Amino acid sequence: MLAQFIPFFVLFLTAIALGAMLFFAAVVAPITFKVLSAEDAGKHTRAIFPAYYLVLAGLSGVAGANAFFIDSGIGFTLIVVATGFVFAREVMMPRINALRDEAKSGSTVAAQRFGRLHKWSVWLNMVQIAILIAVFWTLAVRV
Repeated sequence: MLAQFIPFFVLFLTAIALGAMLFFAAVVAPITFKVLSAEDAGKHTRAIFPAYYLVLAGLSGVAGANAFFIDSGIGFTLIVVATGFVFAREVMMPRINALRDEAKSGSTVAAQRFGRLHKWSVWLNMVQIAILIAVFWTLAVRV
């Protein structure tokens, strides 16, 4: 019985993570920057991202740990995705915030570095979305 439940559980967690990421990218971020001033939107996103990364690391990590019971490749892939969220939260986000603060103080070097690192964080997020789509599709076809 449990062996039959695990694929659905992993699929469910993957779907939640993927849906949250797509909702944030397609709805939350655009509305935030449309409705709020640039400064308030920045404060808002700084408040959201730690929770965003933590929740998504948890969802993909738990999904990955459970996926090892059905397919070690999927389990490893989801753990890599979870690690990406932890890396973004603990390494990239603090550096991005510090560079943004420096750029606001007039540093053009910081502004360039901020832009580059922000692009890397967006790229990482897009890769994670693509991986979650592939995992979701793989699992959906199986169950």
